[in-house]
Amino acid sequence: MNRAPLYLFIIICCITLTFTSCKTDSSSTSSEIAQDGTLHIRKKRDAQKLHPFVYPSPAARDVYQYIFTQLADFDPVSLELIPVMIKDVPEKIAITDGPNKGKIKFTMEYLPEAKWDDGKDITAKDYVFSVKTAKNLKVKAGGYRSHLQHISDVIIDPTNPKKFDVIFSKDYLLAKETVCTIETYPEHIYDPQGVTSSLSFEDVGDEEKLNALIAKDSTLMHWADDMNGIKYGREIVNGCGPYKLTEWVSDEYIILDRKENYWGANTGNVFLQAGPKRIIFDILPDETTAMTQLKEGNLDLVPEVTGATFTNLQKEENAYQYLTPQLMKYYMIAMNGDRPELSDKNVRTALGHLLDVNGVIQSIDYGNGTRTVGPIHPGKNYYNDDLKPLEYNPELAKKMLADAGWKDTNNDGTIDKNIGGNTTELELDMYVSEGKLGQQIALLMQEATATAGIKMNIIQKPYKQIESEHLKKKDFDMTPMMVRQDLVLDDPYTRWHSDHTKAGGRNIYGFENEEMDKITKEIQISTDSKVRNELYDRVQEILYEEQPVIFLYAPSERMVGSAKWNMSSTVRRPGYLANTFTLK
Repeated sequence: MNRAPLYLFIIICCITLTFTSCKTDSSSTSSEIAQDGTLHIRKKRDAQKLHPFVYPSPAARDVYQYIFTQLADFDPVSLELIPVMIKDVPEKIAITDGPNKGKIKFTMEYLPEAKWDDGKDITAKDYVFSVKTAKNLKVKAGGYRSHLQHISDVIIDPTNPKKFDVIFSKDYLLAKETVCTIETYPEHIYDPQGVTSSLSFEDVGDEEKLNALIAKDSTLMHWADDMNGIKYGREIVNGCGPYKLTEWVSDEYIILDRKENYWGANTGNVFLQAGPKRIIFDILPDETTAMTQLKEGNLDLVPEVTGATFTNLQKEENAYQYLTPQLMKYYMIAMNGDRPELSDKNVRTALGHLLDVNGVIQSIDYGNGTRTVGPIHPGKNYYNDDLKPLEYNPELAKKMLADAGWKDTNNDGTIDKNIGGNTTELELDMYVSEGKLGQQIALLMQEATATAGIKMNIIQKPYKQIESEHLKKKDFDMTPMMVRQDLVLDDPYTRWHSDHTKAGGRNIYGFENEEMDKITKEIQISTDSKVRNELYDRVQEILYEEQPVIFLYAPSERMVGSAKWNMSSTVRRPGYLANTFTLK
């Protein structure tokens, strides 16, 4: 099979969805920015919570990555996993004797200088607390929990409180990345009463035991509610990164300030640097407003610029920096397969044939995109390029709909079908937020489906309403989505396994397939790259056959920056590391 060269590894982690936007605090003038080293970055929407376990959305991660660092992370240039808070990146060790015989372990040790903001040492107890919190069934950390499911224990070195072994019950595809890329929370701040200290790893995953404990004493539930809510999502945000949260006005701005006397300042580690004294994320829903603020000197970096704006701006005489990293993300249109109208794969495939995706790439992204057939990025060596993207073929789409029983029997202009004894019109709701890209795709899809006798209603709402009222509750028909990915191997389990089809799960499409369930589990434990790539091929084939969503294309990022700053881009999301920027 002809494959693209391998240069990255990625995993789906968090979904992210409908293309949205955001607003700014323009109180700082250009001269003030230059004087105090304040970096203004435009964000499309508010972060909602700064809590990696509970709300690992891209909107939040773009901010909290400077507050919560990981034990190891992917170097923005080499893309190799490098130590951040630990001495070395560990390697897998097979356990050959003792009570954990047959399992594997990773031995890690926090840097001796690593401390929390109050001067307390970062220790293995904090790691234990973090893992137990993410695995606790009462904490809304489903995404993290699925990746930590094979961690069975963490054993602290009795002679060194910073050293510990992480035990895996069985080998796992992302075992090393799992143990290294989890954020560490300070136990004494997030659990000052020690509510979880007596719970074992087995306890936190036992629903019945947790319920019994809560029935006797509700303290545990109160703690979990705090972890899930505003208290530890906005009011108390404390990590070991180079910046701290100092101010947050919802839907306006988020301010991070550089920590004084920070333990990591002199380590030379790229993730512990703190170039700007202050980073302000200005939340601007409208791109035109954002570009105006950039021109007036009130913004320094505008990511996710539309193709038209980016192209036209380059034609003008200006001193901006233009950054175009090839990020790990792709666009698609999600469909809810639980809807009777969308339960037939022939209908879903027909919808895919109705949209001229190549035309979308040209008209919206000025040709800046690569078609994709599934959730594997086209740049991956296990992308299945034997599968050809659905062609734009309205006549074939109409025939497929007719063969599936959809015809205009009452001559009202909309095709219909008898479902459960009732005449059902093929009328679909497309939910879209304020972002221009999502709106453009929705309009093109509306026009395309109309030619086949499908009525499509475009319903615009703020993104967080779409997410909470429709996506999490699986109360939608279709919606445009952007999926961002990490620099590790793909783990399709959380998005495509039937375990996650329940309300609140990441499989919002209602996609269920026995073979897919089996394969996604096999991928998680596969250690042979050849076998694993064959499984990846089959994942893509199944999704291609079933068409649970309309896969569109993988774009390059477009960012415009002020000439005042030394900036660099990276394929590591979101395309830049703001903490490394310095004033010229």
